[in-house]
Amino acid sequence: MVDHVLRLKLALLGSAFRPGRTLAATLAVLALAGVVGAGLVNAALSTDLDDPAHRAAAVLVPAIVSIALVVAPLAAGLGSALEPRRFAPFPVEAKPLALALALAGIIGLPGVLAVVLGVSFEIAWENDPARPVAVVAAVLSVVSIILSSQLLVALAAHLAVTTTARRTITAVSRATIAIALGAAASTLALAAQADTPTREVLAAIADGVGASPLGLLWAAPTADTGAAVARLLGGALLIGALVLLWLFVVARVLEAPQRPLPSGRDHGLGWFDLVPATPAGAIAARSLLYWTRDSRYRVVILVLPLAPVLMMIALAIAGSPLPPLWLLPLPVLALFLGWFAHNDAAYDHTALWLHVAAPLPGAADRWGRIVPPLLLGVPIILALSPLFVMWSGVEGSLPALIGVSIGLLLTGLGVSSITSALAAYPAARPGAGPFDQPPTLGAGAGWSQAFSLLAVLALMAPSLLLAYWGLTSPAWYPVAGIAGVATGLGMLLLGIVVGGRLFRRRAPELLDLVLRT
Repeated sequence: MVDHVLRLKLALLGSAFRPGRTLAATLAVLALAGVVGAGLVNAALSTDLDDPAHRAAAVLVPAIVSIALVVAPLAAGLGSALEPRRFAPFPVEAKPLALALALAGIIGLPGVLAVVLGVSFEIAWENDPARPVAVVAAVLSVVSIILSSQLLVALAAHLAVTTTARRTITAVSRATIAIALGAAASTLALAAQADTPTREVLAAIADGVGASPLGLLWAAPTADTGAAVARLLGGALLIGALVLLWLFVVARVLEAPQRPLPSGRDHGLGWFDLVPATPAGAIAARSLLYWTRDSRYRVVILVLPLAPVLMMIALAIAGSPLPPLWLLPLPVLALFLGWFAHNDAAYDHTALWLHVAAPLPGAADRWGRIVPPLLLGVPIILALSPLFVMWSGVEGSLPALIGVSIGLLLTGLGVSSITSALAAYPAARPGAGPFDQPPTLGAGAGWSQAFSLLAVLALMAPSLLLAYWGLTSPAWYPVAGIAGVATGLGMLLLGIVVGGRLFRRRAPELLDLVLRT
């Protein structure tokens, strides 16, 4: 079984080098993999473990690259993956197949790069007394990466039954790889700086990552003997859990009935294939279509990043110190992203009759409409907050930045869920230019915009005040973060409930409003 599967994997890899359209892409991926591998080895050779920034980077960079390697098999498309579902028609046993597929995961660029990452990690700790711990941690990490990637491929191939879902998985995995490699390069660049605040910020982030499953093994050499042994044991238990889960998934996939994939002519229903078959899911799919195809929404996505940039420039010109200003963009972006939905119902125009005529719960309408800004805002906040904290040089401000930004986004969506039903005003029709205005726009639009924006700021004022106190006493930063998230969740749930009831009560008035514009 193992020999057959390994030969199949080699044949599958060899097919990528056949002359044709895929050959250029194969060579480009090989070049990128070579650059990444060479970069890992070069970074390991230049690591100075006596420098706190380099020591932190020795934990952060492997953890970040691990994310890219886990999702890398999905980047080539599920059609080219060797996963257990392909063997379901054949009389094969689950355990030998699971072993064969796990070994086959080492063959290929993701597996090779995982080995290179483990070797680079050992090289970085070569002259340190903790080298034996680093060797064991590297081996366990490589095994966990390969098992995790195989599990992810198997689950994705089993669940993605539409062309749209498969393409979405491929696109998301490629974006994840690009973000992870960019974050790793940024970490190395920051570690090369000699200023003390950067060292402290990197060390703080490395401590947080090292306490998570993502960096549990990579941070083992940095701990004392007892903690290092505990981390290695934790990594071994994690691998044991992955092995059991892998055996279960392979057996389940071999026994589960196959769900047919759509034919080549069937392109699926787009976003509707990816959401639950519920009223809120249908509204979410329609909202996602608007945000991705409607020029009125696209211009908002393009203009939103300009607001914090212009605010930073204005404050810098006014004499504010530049580094702390890096704490400003994400909260401002989150504020305006949540606030933009305050007139979302009016943007439907005549399509609003679908919501009014159907026996649709008001809360389902409210939940569905907030999905696009949540999918856009939360990942941006979580991904960019560590970078902005590093650039700001404000020690310990990461919890406050994440909590306040998420709080502003959620509070803005909660307030918008109410105002879009209570104080809607005419909006430009679908298909109109992004800067067109309806002829019936009156003073009510200004009041609705100002009220919703001021309401968000007023509700988040306590959290913002706690974050401001953190500038003089860093102990307030975690409190500000918790307060921000708690406020955001509370206001979001309240906005969904109240806004849903208002939407059902005022549905005829809302429909009359959009029909008159």
